[in-house]
Formats: sequence, C-alpha cells, structure tokens
Amino acid sequence: MSDTNNTIISKNFLEICVQIEERCTALYDFYSDIYEDIPDASFLWNKTARANENHQKQFELALRLLSETEFEVSKASLSRAYTIQTNLIQFMEYIKNNKPGILTAVSKAVELEEILAELHVQSSLNFKDKSMHNLFKAMSKTDYDPVAALRLYWTILYLPECEIN
Repeated sequence: MSDTNNTIISKNFLEICVQIEERCTALYDFYSDIYEDIPDASFLWNKTARANENHQKQFELALRLLSETEFEVSKASLSRAYTIQTNLIQFMEYIKNNKPGILTAVSKAVELEEILAELHVQSSLNFKDKSMHNLFKAMSKTDYDPVAALRLYWTILYLPECEIN
C-alpha cells in the first residue's frame, strides 16, 4: 500500500473514531438526562460520557500528530470502524423514539464499550512511534474501567430487592 493511501486510510479511521466517541458521549449524556431520577444511574452515565470525551480527545491528538508519526490501519479496521459508526447512529435514532429500560440501556452500553475497547486495542498496535503506541495502549486499559462499572451496575440491578423485617 502506498504511503499516501495509508495516510488517507489512517486519517479516515481516526476521524471516524473521533465521531464514534463523540456520539457515545452524546448517548451517555442522553441516558444521564433520561435516568436523572435514578441518581446512581445518572452518575454512572455521566462518568462514562466523560471517559468517552477523553477518548475523543486522544483520537483528535492522534489525528493532529498523524503527519509526524507512522500509523498503519488495515482496510478491515477501517471497515469495522465504519460499521460501528453506522450501527451506533441507527441505535441512537431508535432510542430517541423508544426509551430503553434501565437494564437494556446498561447491557447495551456494556456491549458498546467492549466493542470500543477492542477497536482501541487494535489501533494501539499500529503505531510505530513508541509514545503514541503507549498512549493508545493506556487508553485501551482505561476502557475496561467503564465496562467494569457498567457490569457491576448491571449486576446490582439484577439483584433481588431484600426485604427487611
């Protein structure tokens, strides 16, 4: 693959990742608003939204530094990012008209965050520059914090209510 073609693919990939993170932030802010009557849920959604904002900024940084570092993206990774973006757009349109139950919202968020974590891990492996590689590797490690928090909350929601005598 030519350097120009690789640069175009890498740029497109990073731009799509920025847009995905921006949409995820909007999704979680939306959830924070619609579940504001459940303080724990609203807090969790807000925290997850801020984590996605941070990821968006990291992808924006990588985009700005693209001309200064070697970064390779396979066509398959670019295609995967497009698919995630398309599915996310469709999902967001659906939930705007069909408020999901809290359990559904949390389980779908877990699925989404796991997919994004995988995408971040794939992208971190393609930086030739060690500092950029380490940045994205660190980002992929932080992806598991929202997943763990969402999974824990999902488990708590499934626990039966205890009766106190």
